[in-house]
Amino acid sequence: MGIDKSLVKKHFDRHAHEYETFADVQLEMAERLAALVSDHPAQRRGHTGTILEIGSGTGRLTAMLAAAFPEARIVCVELSGRMIEEARRKLDAAQPGAAGRVSYIEGDAEAVVARLREAGEGTVFDLVVSNAAFQWLDSPGGTAQACARLLRPGGGRLAFSTFGPNTFRQLHAAFARAEALLGLRPAPHGQTFAGKDEWTAWLAGLPGTFRWEERIRTEVHPDVRTFLHRVKRVGAGNAIAAGPRGVGGRRLIEAMERCYAESFASPDGSGVEADYHIGYGVFDRDDKEERHGTKRS
Repeated sequence: MGIDKSLVKKHFDRHAHEYETFADVQLEMAERLAALVSDHPAQRRGHTGTILEIGSGTGRLTAMLAAAFPEARIVCVELSGRMIEEARRKLDAAQPGAAGRVSYIEGDAEAVVARLREAGEGTVFDLVVSNAAFQWLDSPGGTAQACARLLRPGGGRLAFSTFGPNTFRQLHAAFARAEALLGLRPAPHGQTFAGKDEWTAWLAGLPGTFRWEERIRTEVHPDVRTFLHRVKRVGAGNAIAAGPRGVGGRRLIEAMERCYAESFASPDGSGVEADYHIGYGVFDRDDKEERHGTKRS
């Protein structure tokens, strides 16, 4: 099943003004991603060059990049026009001197990257970054490959954060148990996310080195509905699908909530747990390795 990007855009436009109030996980991911690019070779050479950011959102990571690379030209690609408005406003207030170095492209990242690839060898970036955005793409692996090919030979870096396959494992298990109790046919309730093996395979064969790190972040929410509310407030409408509408749908949701509360209560009894499986990938382009294949760590 493909991603309904019109729905993704609608959700992000609707919640852009409150996104940062609820996006604690995405902030943590942005901070770690900024740390992973802080030792970029271009910075050590004193040449900060050009940066492409895929899915720039409200500009949290953009501001970090602008501060870390004070001379870099940053091109931000974002599907949601309202998100871009928020990013411009926040960057103008926090770093007014950086605004002239940052430009925005409103549109589908996959289409934009494809156009940049078609532009030829003259389009290269020292750094391509993406925070919590690749999961919204129809072809995250293909887009990552295209981004890697936009890197400057012998020193460009692609760094991204994304969600892994165990994200919301409690929710999926609760839906499965509820469907069994109600005698319903099992159905998917949200997206499936790629993990380390898929990402490693997608970037294999490219000239360079790929490394991966991951962690599980467990949040505690007062109840299931509060958890679902917070997820929707960060625009993640495609991440959770409730199932059929009407009376049957309500019965499923109610059963799922009971199963969730029974099986995944927090140890202290203060609420329910929800896991975020967070992955970080870093690919360093080194054309000297092309004949020998991609090294992996």
